[in-house]
Amino acid sequence: MRSRELLITNAHIILPDKVIEGHVHIKDDKIAAILTGEVTRARLTSEVQVIDAKGLHLMPGIIETHSDAIEKEIQPRPNSIFPLEMAMYELEKKMAGVGITTLYHSISSSDGTSVRNDEVVANIIAYAARRRKEPSMLRHRVHLRYEITNIEGIPMVRNMLEQGQIDLLSLMDHTPGQGQYKTKESLRDYLMGTEHLSFEEAGATVDELIQYQEQVDWEEIRELIQLAHSKQVQLASHDDDTSEKVQFMRGLGILISEFPVSMEAAKAAKSSGMYVSVGAPNIVRGSSHNRNLRAMDAIEAGVVDILCSDYHPPSLLPAVSIIGNTDVGLAHAVRMVTLNPALALGIDQDYGSIEVGKVADLVLLEMKNGYPLARKTMIGGHFVYQSDYYFQGVEAR
Repeated sequence: MRSRELLITNAHIILPDKVIEGHVHIKDDKIAAILTGEVTRARLTSEVQVIDAKGLHLMPGIIETHSDAIEKEIQPRPNSIFPLEMAMYELEKKMAGVGITTLYHSISSSDGTSVRNDEVVANIIAYAARRRKEPSMLRHRVHLRYEITNIEGIPMVRNMLEQGQIDLLSLMDHTPGQGQYKTKESLRDYLMGTEHLSFEEAGATVDELIQYQEQVDWEEIRELIQLAHSKQVQLASHDDDTSEKVQFMRGLGILISEFPVSMEAAKAAKSSGMYVSVGAPNIVRGSSHNRNLRAMDAIEAGVVDILCSDYHPPSLLPAVSIIGNTDVGLAHAVRMVTLNPALALGIDQDYGSIEVGKVADLVLLEMKNGYPLARKTMIGGHFVYQSDYYFQGVEAR
């Protein structure tokens, strides 16, 4: 079979530690060379396709470790459930349009609502796991968020791990009084606003969580963690709020701390060798929606490794741009959504940076009046998204 070759020329190439002007040669599905200076046609084969990226930035495809987007695609409104296959295909288009090439679908087994009950969770994960092996606009991965108070769900999690359906497992505890929700009232209000539960329903759910939290068997959870390690599945904690909580989680063998709610916890996680992940919406909005740790403060303190989109994937590129305009710099900001997630998840040998020999998952960015727009998104050397039309301001007649 004849090799497929592509040359992206005159781009601002975002490498792990700097930005250079140059060209990237892609052969088949991998990066074959990174070139600087003038590249003449004499150096190329007659079959190579040349794309002039003058004025654009070239970055690795985004590796999104935590996105609830599939849940929102299935249920955009309360009591409005759409077919899973339709939701997944439509989500792929949206993710490619914001530069995401590897998506860890963050699927929550927690509160028994329309999407977050074990039966629906099992169906979503089984489908997403199958999509990993099919041609797609995304590299599909599965991030199961297991609520430790979902005691009846432990056999399901064990079965999914044994079947190789999970790529990342996080442990959550949304019991009020610790973590994200400091009071029963704050969790009750969240459930009323987000899940549209009545005052009585939300209150009963909170009381049930507290009751189940007292029944959590940490020996069973340790067994799950050991099984995950045996399957090379990485683990994350969620909403760590104290250094003591961080040390407990680290002692379990957990490597990623998602959304620490205090600076104390973020610093403790970083100093213990954990990867610290914060939400891009927090960066774009300038604060936490729950009045917890301000993500930019943690970045300025040097304790953040990973940015994820949480509930809003379009926030990733703007957040990278905001961070890139600080002393952190663009190359390091891009690492937070590319190489650092790849390192944390053990996929950095093939993904996460523009380096010779790595898979050509790439994004061409235009900075439109300082706002980052994905103009072309590539998976394995093939464009899955292209926006070649630029509005020229033609007057309507």
